[in-house]
Amino acid sequence: MSHLFLVLLVIMGLAPVAPLRAQPWDAAKQASGWAFQEADGSFMFFDPAARSLRTWMKGSGLLSSLQVSLPADQKPGLAKLSAAPAPKAVNDYSAAAATLYGIPSHQRVSSTSTKPAPQGASATLCTAVPERWVLDSYNRIWLVCEGQLAVLGKEGVPVNILSIPAPVEDMAVTRDGILLLYRTLKPYLEKRDLKTGALLWTFGDKSQVKEAATQPMRVPINRMALGADDSIYIAEGASMAFTVLDPVKGPKDPGQLFFTSRDAASDRAVLGPVGRGPMLSWAGRDVIFGVFTPKQVRSCGAPESKGLLLARFDLARGTLEWLPTPLDQGHRLVGLLDTEAVFLAPDGGLAYTPIH
Repeated sequence: MSHLFLVLLVIMGLAPVAPLRAQPWDAAKQASGWAFQEADGSFMFFDPAARSLRTWMKGSGLLSSLQVSLPADQKPGLAKLSAAPAPKAVNDYSAAAATLYGIPSHQRVSSTSTKPAPQGASATLCTAVPERWVLDSYNRIWLVCEGQLAVLGKEGVPVNILSIPAPVEDMAVTRDGILLLYRTLKPYLEKRDLKTGALLWTFGDKSQVKEAATQPMRVPINRMALGADDSIYIAEGASMAFTVLDPVKGPKDPGQLFFTSRDAASDRAVLGPVGRGPMLSWAGRDVIFGVFTPKQVRSCGAPESKGLLLARFDLARGTLEWLPTPLDQGHRLVGLLDTEAVFLAPDGGLAYTPIH
């Protein structure tokens, strides 16, 4: 039966009209903002429209959804739940976070939203887009939103809320703790206990955090990623070397790892107003990838490229290799699969480029 003939039958009332069905959420077209990647290759995205965390995998599609309730003005400590919702205006911090973390303007939460709160949610809900989240070994979600670190239980409701001193740039989970790298001029890192959220140790100068808290639009300068053994690798500023911290000892006896590119030591990058792009570890391999614009790394021996460049840091060999991509500056690195790097497109959705 031709499509035109079927349309005529519908118009004449001789053929049933199929009910309209809502399209399922698809990261390939709708993903935005931060993404947490699990070891199995699945990703956890935040869907601002539905206030939900979406777990999605390439080739399998949407695996699960969890609607979350985020108290905005609750004091740190155990969350007390009540019912009456009250909208909260988007402040400078949340607007800055939406810009920095890649939320397209049409997907950002309106400050005038009057949607009712989910049943059992806090009296005052955070209407901002969360900046970072990770999933721990107890299947709890540690989520950063508007200067607070919330621990969400299986129902998506906070079971603990902790204060944090400044905007978070990178976040990671280890076997026994949560790591928070703050957006400061020099690296400042905290490790918190996985069970209680209590501070275990810090690395760097904490006096910077007051200034960082008042400048939410500052571009990223420092980045963090984990090695295969949970060793912590910190890239500071324009340096192409890493500071290496033991996950247990923390600031005691930090090391330095330098890289060569084509048998020559790599020079410093020129970050400029863009800042430093994301840095991610490749699961199952002792390799970390970073992303730069061509202008940033001309002094580092990088090849000419019309698109972004991936820096492949081999931790075991101490070598740096450059992988050109066809993707423009608006794309953000969010994950690494077996043969592909995963980027968020500027207007939402995913793009891929090969890696080895």
